[in-house]
Amino acid sequence: MKIQHIKTIFIATMLSVTMLFLLCCSKSDDYKKYLEGGEIAYTGKIDSVKIYSGNERVYITGLFMADPKVERLKIYWDNRKDSTELKINRTTGVDTLKLSLKISEGVHNFELITFDAQGNKSLSVFRTGVSYGERFSSGLINRPSYSADYFAGDQKTTVNWGGIDLTSGAQFTEVEYTNTAGKLVVQRDSIKFGKSVLANFLPGKPFRYRTLFVPDSLSIDTFYTNYSANILPKEVYLKNMNFPFETLEMGGDRWGTPAYWLVNEAAKNYRTSEVKYYGGIEIRDKKACLSLEAGWWQWASPSPNLAPIVNGKIYQTTNLQPGKYRFTVSKIDKGSAGVVNLLAAKGNRLPDQADLNTAISYKTISGNQAILEFTVIEAGSVTLGFLGNMNGTASDGSYFKVSGNMIFEKL
Repeated sequence: MKIQHIKTIFIATMLSVTMLFLLCCSKSDDYKKYLEGGEIAYTGKIDSVKIYSGNERVYITGLFMADPKVERLKIYWDNRKDSTELKINRTTGVDTLKLSLKISEGVHNFELITFDAQGNKSLSVFRTGVSYGERFSSGLINRPSYSADYFAGDQKTTVNWGGIDLTSGAQFTEVEYTNTAGKLVVQRDSIKFGKSVLANFLPGKPFRYRTLFVPDSLSIDTFYTNYSANILPKEVYLKNMNFPFETLEMGGDRWGTPAYWLVNEAAKNYRTSEVKYYGGIEIRDKKACLSLEAGWWQWASPSPNLAPIVNGKIYQTTNLQPGKYRFTVSKIDKGSAGVVNLLAAKGNRLPDQADLNTAISYKTISGNQAILEFTVIEAGSVTLGFLGNMNGTASDGSYFKVSGNMIFEKL
């Protein structure tokens, strides 16, 4: 066993010596055969390359930083099936590449290589970019609109929008409308807004809108849907016109003040124990009706209360264009005493009883319905409402109630 072991060591030693001899006998300059074309020199490659998407184009940016010898840049795309070349004028500092490249719609792979005057090239820089076009645009859907109401009181149109998939790239809603000065206005609101409010809207004129899309975070271009068909908003001239009427506040469980309607101090003749005054609303059968009432204060709590009303007013101010209008009030309950007029007047106030002749038009209410028709010659503010003078004593009184709907319309 010892003899066999010594023999194995001897053979391994001889193999090692043979290999060392062969290595020592090789030529010391054999490596030069790998550099037969000369030593390879690389130029500095372009740095910080970004490719922004666009509408049938991409926008490429990058930095030329370290190598002042760079004279040109070649850009290949789609596996070198196409390319473009740019001359680079280097300065002593950092120079910036800004290139808009027209390219077909789709995803493209780009390769960027710089060269110096001797043709030495840099290592390749690879990037991917996207171009959008007709295929993308044809799939865009305009945001839905659910309602559009023009309120003449503040001359604003409110458009309520439906939902839209935000992952589609939808960013804005753009509305085009005519203002009260007759000028075309373009208003752009974030897609995150559930409504758009269009100020100084000219009634009788339609608006149209479109949705704006930015397909990704690197896109430099915005894409638009086609405009909607012209939309004519519903015209609303007065608020809180339907029975039961909305209340702004209550002074107990019977008397209160209406929402949106203005009530002057003369009409606020119900006084609470805290010496607060209310008027314009009475609760009948648990429903609120518009009200003017005076008298019967021997039953009032606290007493005396519901003092006589002199030039009490319930009204709203709106804005009207030239034209003919009709104001209809239904289900009127009025006692025999007292005088109540339905009227329209220029400006933001109603006249007193003694100045009724200054109103555009008025009608003394005598039945269970009142209809007032009038004509506006010049666009401007018009105030509409009720003027009451109501008698009242401790044991007698007068009243006026509206427990039906009111309609105001342009004829």
